[in-house]
Amino acid sequence: MPRTIRIDVSGFRDPIRAELDDAGPTGLADEIWDDLATPLKMWTSHTSSTGDWYTGRGRPDPRPHAVGTQAAPLGRSVLMSSLIQGSIVYVGHRALGFAYGPDITEPLPTTGPVIAAAADLDVFYRAGRHVCDSHFRTHELVTLTIARSG
Repeated sequence: MPRTIRIDVSGFRDPIRAELDDAGPTGLADEIWDDLATPLKMWTSHTSSTGDWYTGRGRPDPRPHAVGTQAAPLGRSVLMSSLIQGSIVYVGHRALGFAYGPDITEPLPTTGPVIAAAADLDVFYRAGRHVCDSHFRTHELVTLTIARSG
């Protein structure tokens, strides 16, 4: 049975549901699943030049974790501009990237692999626009709470 996560976005009514990619890099989906035994709260940062992309970052765990880099990512890195709408990318320990729309222009590699896919692209896109509006129009912090869903 696929493992799903639920992402609640502050100030946005609909939860995002996504399915973890168990076929990805060995152990990475398990690490994320284990980390979500307790819901994880993240703050968001929307890019100003990349397009339909934002990141969420949580408070790091005090113990060391392998996180990879742009030059040597954990798993298979892809060009941001080739990400499929709905992709959720491993950016580092307790850090995720969200390709919420079809317009990502940055021809740089991600710092990690795609680890999940959003189930409802409409909800995912509207949530991404909500994060974008918070950064460039309302200037109110949007947080994410990510938890196991099934």
